[in-house]
Amino acid sequence: MSQQVWSVASLLQFIKLKLDNDPVLTSVWLKGELSNFTAHRSGHWYFTIKEENARISCVMFSNQASKVGFIPKEGDKVLLRASVSLYAPQGQLQLYVTQMQHEGLGDLYQKFEALKKKLHSEGWFEEGRKKALPKYPKTVGIISGKETAALQDILSTLKKRWPSADINFYPSLVQGNLAADQIINRLRQADADDNDVLILARGGGSIEDLWPFNEEKVARCIVTLKTPLIAGIGHETDVTIADLVSDFRAPTPTGAAQAAVRDQNEVKMELSQLKIRAYNAMVQLYRAKTLGYSPLKNYPAWQNPDLLWQDAAVNLTMATQRLTVLSSKVSAQRERLQNLSSTLLSEGSRVQNLKREVWLKNREILLQKSLRLGDKERFQMQRILSVLNALSPLAVLERGYAIPFLDGNVVKSIDDVNVGDELRIRMSNGNLRANVLEKEINHE
Repeated sequence: MSQQVWSVASLLQFIKLKLDNDPVLTSVWLKGELSNFTAHRSGHWYFTIKEENARISCVMFSNQASKVGFIPKEGDKVLLRASVSLYAPQGQLQLYVTQMQHEGLGDLYQKFEALKKKLHSEGWFEEGRKKALPKYPKTVGIISGKETAALQDILSTLKKRWPSADINFYPSLVQGNLAADQIINRLRQADADDNDVLILARGGGSIEDLWPFNEEKVARCIVTLKTPLIAGIGHETDVTIADLVSDFRAPTPTGAAQAAVRDQNEVKMELSQLKIRAYNAMVQLYRAKTLGYSPLKNYPAWQNPDLLWQDAAVNLTMATQRLTVLSSKVSAQRERLQNLSSTLLSEGSRVQNLKREVWLKNREILLQKSLRLGDKERFQMQRILSVLNALSPLAVLERGYAIPFLDGNVVKSIDDVNVGDELRIRMSNGNLRANVLEKEINHE
């Protein structure tokens, strides 16, 4: 039976495919001691992980190595997460590392991730919660270790970039069990003072060294500050909870100082540019106004300013003459009115006297006529009253006659009443009540 013959390359490729597709070997955790560590200029790390009787080559690419919170060194005890593969050109088994941490520090990383997740869910990392940094702070408060390289970097950077800023320093422990409480006290003290911006900083270190900045109580203190806070803790690859909750995270203490103040040289350059722009704008405005005023140069008034008041003087003289003429006319009309008034007064008195004489004469005539007419009218009135009195029913009653009434109506015939009816009989001096006992018809 024939046997399959492999080439070296095909066999290595077959083994590599088996390793790359094995669900267990694509993500394994292992611990050991670092050896032959090399940090390449490309950012990749090459090293060996070993123990007493075994070793294996490892590579960690720059995008993963930049996330490690410390710089590895020979002999470090580490915990790795990696995938197992084969480097075919050399037929060498190799680990592709994605995570690295100090052995025994796994609990700290777990606590860090748990707190990070908790605070993120509470919205403490949201940009909308964070305060804006002042553009030109007058006073900068620094919370950092005393006589540290980080502090010196900050001071020199501030002095170089913005020497006019006043600096308040609040020394504090930046590592150890007592550091967190002292950091909180210094933050509160700096916040109560008249600072425009605060810097919380320290140099790089291991996760244990930086742990005070991962304490929840420090984070809660930071979010309650009224003054904007810049965090510059460790190296660029070091990320703490304090960095995440601060108003601005700088990669280093020097970066924090750069974020706190502007560079005076840049500001001077901006001012120079603004000065040039303002000058150019004024020149353009001057030229535009000059062009606008050019047509006015030929205006006669500008050539001979006396024309401005001479025209006004002529107009004033003419107006004065018109007023004089009108004044004369008014005086003449006033005199005429006075003459007419005197004439009307004298004529009015004469006409009034004539009218009074006519009125008195007519009054006398009317009185005489009224007396004559009164005697004649009284005689006629007496005749009419005598006739009316003779025709009055009351006069008939006074002669002994009576008027019978039935239900308020005058009885004119016996046919208007029945036997038993009650009648009211009107006499000249009163009324009678009578009952009809019998009716007799007059046959005459």
